Amino acid sequence: MTNVLSRTTALVAVGALAFGVAACGNKNSGAPAGQSEQKSLVYRSSWGEQEPQAKIFKAILDDFAKQNNVKVDAKFVGRKGTENLPTEMAAGQGPDLFDAATDNLPGWRAQNLAAPLEDLLTMQVPGEGKTVGDVLPDSVRQAASDDKGMGILPHTVISTAVWYDAAKHPDLGTTPPRSWADLIAFLDKEKAAGRTAIGQDGTIPFYNVYWFYSALVRANGAGSLLALSKDAAAWDKPEVLAAGKQVEQLTKGGYFQKDHMATKYPAAQDDWAQGNSSLNINGTWLASEVKTKTPPGAKIRSFQLPVGGKDSVEVGALGWGVNVKGKNVQTAKEFLAFALQSKYLSRISTEALNIPSRPDIPAPDFLADVQKAIAEAPAVHKTYDTLAADKAYWVDLLLPLDDQLLAGKIDAAQFVAQGKKKTADYLATKG
Repeated sequence: MTNVLSRTTALVAVGALAFGVAACGNKNSGAPAGQSEQKSLVYRSSWGEQEPQAKIFKAILDDFAKQNNVKVDAKFVGRKGTENLPTEMAAGQGPDLFDAATDNLPGWRAQNLAAPLEDLLTMQVPGEGKTVGDVLPDSVRQAASDDKGMGILPHTVISTAVWYDAAKHPDLGTTPPRSWADLIAFLDKEKAAGRTAIGQDGTIPFYNVYWFYSALVRANGAGSLLALSKDAAAWDKPEVLAAGKQVEQLTKGGYFQKDHMATKYPAAQDDWAQGNSSLNINGTWLASEVKTKTPPGAKIRSFQLPVGGKDSVEVGALGWGVNVKGKNVQTAKEFLAFALQSKYLSRISTEALNIPSRPDIPAPDFLADVQKAIAEAPAVHKTYDTLAADKAYWVDLLLPLDDQLLAGKIDAAQFVAQGKKKTADYLATKG
């Protein structure tokens, strides 16, 4: 989980690292002699200074400063510097630019801190003869937007898939499971051969919920998971029980490794990378996280959880937000259009090993299946169907309940009954 910004927690950070040099606190003036009055831009980033993203963004900022006579103050400190950023921004003391993602956009909007970015869509991407709206597809813009319009400018697309090694399972590469029955047939074959079919880091609740969330939302589309938190009666819908039964089937089938709920991250995904389990459900960051554990000759590929229905594909975005109270809002927007140049975003693929937000830039080979699934998706939904933004419901209610289901402590019917009651109690308390 070290190389990806978006999970279920607020993921913006503050800190100190100058771009262009190694020392902390330095600033790049980017001010050639004789130019007009210099502009400024302040960026606080939640990427750590040694992460590929920080190195990429520092290079973009350096070019932007030099080419546009902008004094840039960029600071990178990793995930743990986020505590004071919303307070600073609300007081008008925060940066102009900050890191944001699909799953925390609702939080920034609720605090009225994220500037509207719809006007960015008509801005030119320098040197390409295209606008921002031209290079970002509808699915990515949707992942970066809410009912108020676009709230972040995406540089990276993230999603969820079922991962396998095509070198060990060439049959999956040729004919991936197209239905739930196909998936169960594969799992039964692996189990019969004495192999662990699924590796699961069971101590990570927001990884465990991938099974139920994906089963429900891929089949029924955007809003089907979120609805469970809004109305207790939504738990009575037959598709909720159906998704629960699919998770129950995985647990009762004995497809996970022994004591999977006690397995501490990253043990299961590392075992999977080393060929000790056949499948792992995870985000698009998985292959880069297990890179050092993956043997030579491995061919990491993926398929979407085959549940039928709407075949909705998750599209989440990592990107930048602009502080509505920042002192240099327009300069921040100019930087965002500048950063979307293909020569910069191609590094998201080649160095950060992620899917660039521009579909005309190929993803790494191990992410090609996901990029293709997104491009061809008949429907799309956002990360965790945006439910993770309601942290009280997500962390305190749904994730613990889902853990009980995946652990086999309750069956699907009990999962639904308890979910309905707990939701009713939650909504009554919430008022």
